[in-house]
Amino acid sequence: MTVNIYKYEQIFRAFDIKNFKYIDKSQLFQAITNKLRIDMDMKTLEVMMALVDDNNDGVMQEDEFCHFLYICQNADFNDTKSILFYAADDDYSGSIDKFEMLKIIKKLNYNIKQELVFETVEKHADNYDQSLSYCTFQQVVNSLVKQYSLTQQRKEDRKLQSSRFLHTKNNIEVFFI
Repeated sequence: MTVNIYKYEQIFRAFDIKNFKYIDKSQLFQAITNKLRIDMDMKTLEVMMALVDDNNDGVMQEDEFCHFLYICQNADFNDTKSILFYAADDDYSGSIDKFEMLKIIKKLNYNIKQELVFETVEKHADNYDQSLSYCTFQQVVNSLVKQYSLTQQRKEDRKLQSSRFLHTKNNIEVFFI
């Protein structure tokens, strides 16, 4: 795992020519692909931007840009979980704690209760500080997504059953009218 925050900050300042304190998406794409020679398509850039854009303003401030470069330097772009792991790793520690896990879950718009996320991370933590290594993170993400999918399926099943009940009830009422 490679982290050089000072260098990331220097790179940001070099790209922030007008000293706006941010870099927009097109500037970022040009910087990443042309200057830093990172092979990335616009779709991947947009996804990664959304993951690190903490204030959701659509541009990269210096700290967000540093996090973006951290992901670029460490993640495997062909492995979604790798990108998610480094996007979740806000403190560049190489592990994910329960708060970082919750934050990435929310960024992905999964409606998983905080208690479940915390409980799952604590149960599977494999580091001395109750955090997850990348390998364990993959397993936990699979588990949480599976639980979320099952919950969503149950909700859909209940809606379907309710709709069938109403339909049957309406048919019975029509029959007796």
